[in-house]
Amino acid sequence: MITSDPHDEAEDGKPRAGRLLNACRIDLPPDDVIEEIEYERFFRLNLIYGDLQGPIVINLVGPDEAAAEAPHIGHVPLSDDPADWDRVSRGMPGRVMIAAAAAAAGPVDIRSLPLAIYMPFTQQWKLGGYTRGRVVNSFTLGPSEEQTVEVFTWDRLRTGFESTDSFDSEQNTESSGSRRDAVDVSRDVAQQSGFEMTSGGKVGFTVGVVNADITAGMTARTGVNSAEKQTRNSIVEATSRSTNRVRTSRTLKVTESRESGREERVTRKLRNPNLCHTLTVPFFEVLANYRVTTYVRAEDVRLTVLIPSSQLTRLRGFDRNAIRVHETALRLALLDRSLEPGFAAARLLDARDRACAILCEGCSCGDDEASNAGSIEWNAVAAAARAVADAVALIRGTPILFPLSVPGAIIADATSVADIKRYLFSRALAAHAPRLLTDLAAVGIPPGTTQPGAGQVEAMHRVLAALSADAVAGLAHDDSVGTAVYWQIQAIVFSTITHELISSFAVTAVIKANTGNLDTYDDRGLLGAIGAFTVAYDAWAKAQAEERLRDEKRAELARIAREERQLRVLESYGLRETADAEERLQALLDHLNDERNIDHYRFAVWNERSGGADDAVIALALGGLIDPTPVGIVGDQLAVPVRLEREPRLQAFFTDSVADLIEATVRDERRHILPTAALYAEAVVGQCCACEKETRDRRTEENRRLVLDNRLLALEADRLEARLAAHPPLLDKDLPPAARIDVTVGDPPAGTA
Repeated sequence: MITSDPHDEAEDGKPRAGRLLNACRIDLPPDDVIEEIEYERFFRLNLIYGDLQGPIVINLVGPDEAAAEAPHIGHVPLSDDPADWDRVSRGMPGRVMIAAAAAAAGPVDIRSLPLAIYMPFTQQWKLGGYTRGRVVNSFTLGPSEEQTVEVFTWDRLRTGFESTDSFDSEQNTESSGSRRDAVDVSRDVAQQSGFEMTSGGKVGFTVGVVNADITAGMTARTGVNSAEKQTRNSIVEATSRSTNRVRTSRTLKVTESRESGREERVTRKLRNPNLCHTLTVPFFEVLANYRVTTYVRAEDVRLTVLIPSSQLTRLRGFDRNAIRVHETALRLALLDRSLEPGFAAARLLDARDRACAILCEGCSCGDDEASNAGSIEWNAVAAAARAVADAVALIRGTPILFPLSVPGAIIADATSVADIKRYLFSRALAAHAPRLLTDLAAVGIPPGTTQPGAGQVEAMHRVLAALSADAVAGLAHDDSVGTAVYWQIQAIVFSTITHELISSFAVTAVIKANTGNLDTYDDRGLLGAIGAFTVAYDAWAKAQAEERLRDEKRAELARIAREERQLRVLESYGLRETADAEERLQALLDHLNDERNIDHYRFAVWNERSGGADDAVIALALGGLIDPTPVGIVGDQLAVPVRLEREPRLQAFFTDSVADLIEATVRDERRHILPTAALYAEAVVGQCCACEKETRDRRTEENRRLVLDNRLLALEADRLEARLAAHPPLLDKDLPPAARIDVTVGDPPAGTA
């Protein structure tokens, strides 16, 4: 095991953390915490707030108490400090606040909300040491063998693009016609007209004896005969031939050659210095031993109430647009830092889409301006764009007097009611499209009767196309906007008009009825103008498309231009770069939308905005029932701590429940072994089994000679030390002269054997 004694200390008494000992051990301080992770869990209870709430007494609230607290209730703290919220409700008895929250016809009734216990956990990773793992590689060398290991890496990238387009069109038209026209007209008119009148009269009278008779008669007749005959023959023959041949050849060859390389060369030499022994060098992986401790932070356990949140309901998941909007919050809350390049990928892909919008869609200018003038569709879309610009100018130029218009709305004053409706629409704009008016005004359509240009119409279409269907629906009607304004009006009425809690809700109800239940917004005709512009633009775009399709040559030129623009996009944003960005973004989206992580990131996005902006949390916090700061989310509900000091039953239940939970939740301690990037090597010498006898004998004699040489050197050293230790020291320069010995060689005397 590669480890050390954690209590091994230096001379100054401090542990030598991180120091190498004996070239193979790492000294670690005691209880060295490598990483500490905090997370939370919510345990939902099969109870609601009303099950543990005490009785509410509201008939004991006097007008003096309500009047004394009126200046505080109408003002919402701007901070998340619980002390500020306590200061708002300090002095008024708990029964007043509970009665106000229970009697309010607000968006949520706390008595029906479920309860949950918030339990924070801490997990500590402590490094216990290192151990040797499995063999990952090894080298075996023979006697006196030398081996060179070279690792060579070369990365080369080359991209190319080639495009060839050819367009041939041949049209033959032949027509032959023959026409015969024969007209015969025969007319015979016979007309006879007769007039005959016969008149007869007889008058008789008697005068005396005389009788007289008078008779008259008349006859007349006329006759006319007419005859006419006409004959006409006409023959027309025509032959027409037409030949039309169009040949367009386009060859585009774009070769993009890019070579980028990276070379890494690592050379290691392994040599076996033994003459008759093999050498094996195995490499082992180094494993890190961790002691992981998980425990509950008992002092931070809270009893929470789950409050529905409309903001969380709208944020069901994450897409590229949501990542761009909430990048800062998501980046800070990211659990896996290896996915951080996904944010840069989202920006790159968004920039590529904008480049496509600029290049791939082309522009409407020059000749298109002339062709647009006079067309029915163009006149309609220009008039609709003018109407949108006028509505935007009217909204931006009309001041909003709210809350000064609240008193006038009580008597249904038309000006005050209209002002409140305009304020409702401004709140809807702030919630769903905060930059809509600014972007539409930036299109640059001047006031008056000047007709906008095609570029301005296209810019307005891009602004409106960015609006989602949910945003448009929210601009027309949003319950959360009406609820927020309702509570603002109630606070104003309470603090400035009635100074009495119950009557303030009655007056607020009158204002709500006079303003159409706060459901009717005064958008000054903006939404209607936007709808008319969308319809007119679609008709104009369709007419433009049909016009382009009618001309084949123009369509072909447009196709060529479109491909050239696409090539420009590819030049700026390479295929591999775009594919890598798509992969990084998809990995980030999968992580964010994972069911195990999505609540964490939704709460991080919710925390971007002030906690006081949630109307339900404000109402219950003002009532002294909850803290103003949520501690987490459960699904689409905010988990907000409950104030226990006002409810003895809640406090007793929480104390017993927490004691049981903490007792049941033991301190968990486990050991984990994880691989590291380090390697550990050993040298193993093999047995000699191939040496000859001469080699062994030579080795033996050589060893003996070396032993004798060493002994001789030791004796010489002892002799020199003895000379130096003598009194006086026997140094070479003080030695007496040596005695002279003469040797003579001669013949022996006679008679000597």
